[in-house]
Amino acid sequence: MPNQLHLPQKIYLVLLSSKTMGEIHGLFFNDPSPTDVISFDYGEILICPLVAEREAHSRSIPVLKEVLLYGIHGMLHLCGMDDRREEERKQMEVQQEFILKSIWEKLGFA
Repeated sequence: MPNQLHLPQKIYLVLLSSKTMGEIHGLFFNDPSPTDVISFDYGEILICPLVAEREAHSRSIPVLKEVLLYGIHGMLHLCGMDDRREEERKQMEVQQEFILKSIWEKLGFA
């Protein structure tokens, strides 16, 4: 992670329908398909539970764990991490899996 964290003062986690997520994804990223998570620099982390449900099913994990992963992923973006290049994506995946495992265990699901 970067040496200096510049997190927003507040973080908002917002759960959206696939229709609304697709509209936002289209507006900001020119791709109208619903996506898993989008984060914005002002602290908004948008999550689509229907995408999480589909992905969780395909990975045979609980939906709650997939949604939690999306929230962590969004927060790492707010911390300055990026996943556009392969090297950065791998670093981000290592961080998010470490955080996810730690939180999942603390919640008593391990």
